[in-house]
Amino acid sequence: MKKLFSLVVLLSLLGCAGLAGQSWAAAADDKSVADFYHGKTVRIIVGFSAGGGYDAYSRLIGRHIQKHIPGNPSVIVENMAGAGSILLANHMYNVAPKDGTVIGNFSGQIILEQLFGNPAVQYDLGKFRYLGVPIGETYLLITTRKSGVTKLDELLGAKAKQITVGGIPGSTVEQGPLLMRDLLGANIKVVSGYKGTADVRLAMESGEIDGIMNSWESSKVTSLDRIKSGDWQLLAQLADNPVADLPVKNVPTIPQIAKTEEQRQLLRFGAAAPNQFGKVYVVPPGTPPERGAALETALTRTFADKEFLADAEKGKLDIDPVSAQHVQKLINDFFGLSPDLKAKLKKILRP
Repeated sequence: MKKLFSLVVLLSLLGCAGLAGQSWAAAADDKSVADFYHGKTVRIIVGFSAGGGYDAYSRLIGRHIQKHIPGNPSVIVENMAGAGSILLANHMYNVAPKDGTVIGNFSGQIILEQLFGNPAVQYDLGKFRYLGVPIGETYLLITTRKSGVTKLDELLGAKAKQITVGGIPGSTVEQGPLLMRDLLGANIKVVSGYKGTADVRLAMESGEIDGIMNSWESSKVTSLDRIKSGDWQLLAQLADNPVADLPVKNVPTIPQIAKTEEQRQLLRFGAAAPNQFGKVYVVPPGTPPERGAALETALTRTFADKEFLADAEKGKLDIDPVSAQHVQKLINDFFGLSPDLKAKLKKILRP
């Protein structure tokens, strides 16, 4: 009995020593991270032009995350627009410093470009270190009053009216309308080549185009007055469930739009699912693990920061975070898509 008791005590002491060792190592890591960031500048680079929804979220985060990063570095926000944020993803993967001083904010939709073998892709989304997402996105098909179209049904059938929408390559802004055109037969003409949603909105206001496929989270920030006044019409929402706070009711969702299960799956994986991690934040592969973990923790704490949330409410920016772990799971789901479904998506989005 004494030997058994002694063994239990010994194991307990070893366990305590192990915990103490882990605590010491964690404290050492914290000090090392703080020492590294002290006096440095962290850059948040946005993959779209200034003035859009991505930019608004990143500038909000940039104002608050500094106090949650060990060592309290300065934080600045920059823009690197191009190809639906593929340009930034390539930069983050191949060029950006891998020391934890650069955070990228690009579109989750570009996972499809990788799956489709787009030659412009020079990244592997399976290898980034994910930090989190401030909110998942739901995309809406929006038209101006001048277009003369107020309901999705008016774009369908033999006597359908036509609308012209602006597209951003590699993003749901362009790919959403393509899915609706080719899956549902909607009479939509897509004009590609815009760098950001701010440019598309300007084209709508000038009468150059009729509409946009944009997220509700972005539209609420930039265009809520136009939607409430009826100057801009909501024709469809690419989500399984309706957005709770839309000012317009009875805007059809994927289950109402899709006529078959295959259409539903293609709309989901082509538009709805990737936008659950649409405004994703990353650091490059090879970033020291302790710094990546510190930045993930800092972003998570920022999302719960009362001053940050008050600032978000003032700017009409919704916060409903998606964790880094859930982002990784969604990405794994995409890499596990059946060859048949992937081929059909590619045919529509990359004919």
